[in-house]
Amino acid sequence: MFKYDALVYMAMGIVILTIIIAAVVVAKTPETTELETRKIRVATVTLIGLLILFLFVSVLYFVDPTGAGKEIFDKAYTAMLTLAGAISGYIFGAKT
Repeated sequence: MFKYDALVYMAMGIVILTIIIAAVVVAKTPETTELETRKIRVATVTLIGLLILFLFVSVLYFVDPTGAGKEIFDKAYTAMLTLAGAISGYIFGAKT
């Protein structure tokens, strides 16, 4: 397991970098932008954040497939697919 420590640290660094970039994108959105555009940007940033978090959980599963990594991956897989479906439904849903 110790040979994969660098992989886990690199994945965690990518997660932190993604959070910083997402915060900058949301913060740099001007207040004069339409409300729907702002909502879609927030939903997109959230979806990308979930994807990166899922990739991090996949790395944890790769590092320790028989231990806690499998449990974390199975629970995260179910939860993240549900959230991704809800966000996609919001982004591409029909206006009523």
